Amino acid sequence: MKSASTLSAEAIAVATAPAPGPVGRALPHASSDGWRAAFAGLLAACALGPAVYLLAAALPVLSSGGWLAHFAGTTLPHQAQLSLWVALEAAVVAFAAGAVPAVLVSRYTFRGRTLVTALALLPLLFAPFVTAGIWTVGFSWAFLDSRHALAIQHGLSCSAYVFVIFRIATARMPTSFAELAAALGHGRWQRLLRVHLPAYAVPAAASLMIVFAQAVGDYAAAERLGIDTLSVGMHNLWLASQSSQVAAIVSVVLIVPSVLLVAVAAWASTALISRNPLAPAAAAAARKPLSGPAAAALLGWSLLCSLPAFWIPQALVLRWAWLKWDRTRFAAIPGDMLQAALTSGATALLVGGLCAATVVLLRSGGQSRWAERAPWLFLANYFLPSLVLALAFVMMSADGTVLATALGSARDSRLLVVVAEALRYAPFALLPVLDALRRTPPAMIDTARAFGASPLRARWVAFSGHVGPAMLLGCALVFMESVKELDLSLTLQAFGYSSPALKIYAFSRHQNMDRAAVWVLISQLLMLPPLALLWWRMRRQGGTQHV
Repeated sequence: MKSASTLSAEAIAVATAPAPGPVGRALPHASSDGWRAAFAGLLAACALGPAVYLLAAALPVLSSGGWLAHFAGTTLPHQAQLSLWVALEAAVVAFAAGAVPAVLVSRYTFRGRTLVTALALLPLLFAPFVTAGIWTVGFSWAFLDSRHALAIQHGLSCSAYVFVIFRIATARMPTSFAELAAALGHGRWQRLLRVHLPAYAVPAAASLMIVFAQAVGDYAAAERLGIDTLSVGMHNLWLASQSSQVAAIVSVVLIVPSVLLVAVAAWASTALISRNPLAPAAAAAARKPLSGPAAAALLGWSLLCSLPAFWIPQALVLRWAWLKWDRTRFAAIPGDMLQAALTSGATALLVGGLCAATVVLLRSGGQSRWAERAPWLFLANYFLPSLVLALAFVMMSADGTVLATALGSARDSRLLVVVAEALRYAPFALLPVLDALRRTPPAMIDTARAFGASPLRARWVAFSGHVGPAMLLGCALVFMESVKELDLSLTLQAFGYSSPALKIYAFSRHQNMDRAAVWVLISQLLMLPPLALLWWRMRRQGGTQHV
């Protein structure tokens, strides 16, 4: 007779086992494999192009000048350790502020669930370097200049994404596993260790990747607080040497582990993660009523987390903007807002086109897993610090290079900023689209064909209901991140280029956050529509919400 733990483990294994067959269906033409393989190779080249270029530029001169040995023997160990500690502390903050409310909102019903969702998403309206500047200018506490303050800033900033990940993941997890374990005599702690923790391993890993990528790759907030992280150290070495080649040599330390991590993620995406075509509603958690004191405690916790992440900085920004209202050049604001919206919109459209190309690549569901893994390679540009990605574009578009000749005058436009931002933030849209494709039953195409739909319309009907919302939401997140992006704009800006993030940074680095307040409000105004869309989608996740 099998033990209770064996039975529960087998139940989980059966429910999460990969479904036989690929994401979609095979095309009837034998030649489809050739163009799909070529297309997958093109996606992989676009994803890994910057990292491969830097490696190719650095490897021939890796040992020349002793820069790598100097960096590895002096500042690298301290900077790596400091970045790791900041990332770990940020992860604790992000999980406490994002994962805990997400699980409770998904599992229980109570008045105030919509409010908890709104409070969890509000930190998206502030970039970490903005909140760091607001806190240090508004208050004179020494703690605000420490690495712990930097970790809190990153943790609160990433908590919104952690909330979204756990909110969707929890809504798809049935409660039958825990109920079965309880019926077999497992206590609460045994169910937590043997059922819940393994079930949340994938969303936890995805959340950790986002937090670590943000905390380790950030330059602006760390530089603002004077914290010597890896990105700050690389920038200082690049600035001190005045050599892109030296910076490329140092970047190898960051590129190699990032590419290896992406390779593991791409393998796990098709080898471990379930591809069962189950609609979220079919596995939605059966919500139970949450007691009044517990609901009040959750609301209080969410409000407490939102105070340093949004409400206090927002109050200071509004106060400073009111005090400097008479010194604001209102005539220039509409044009600046339009330029910022066009830049971020172009980035979102480029990512949307990339997602559409990925759907075309995977809609036939070819037999090769390499085609399915190719889009995951775009994670390399997110795991790499923004400065490393910017360095690649600086070197690829330098005078005399093939890219500079091909671009011509376009090199001095905002094109490089748009392409770099699209490559960096593409995973925010690509991965939800891949998830939607994975969960679309292939039988839907046959059903549509049986009702007389053409092959193209059958695929459109089958995939649009799942892929369309995922792509729209992903592009909205890309738009928000593009509005807040500073490191790429700071490095790749052409003559005359401007953005709200650059103006905020220009004022804040001289302790003039009161002058930057208006531009913070402008960036928030641009991000409000995507944020409202995200809140609406989270509100609809799993059914009707209580106010």
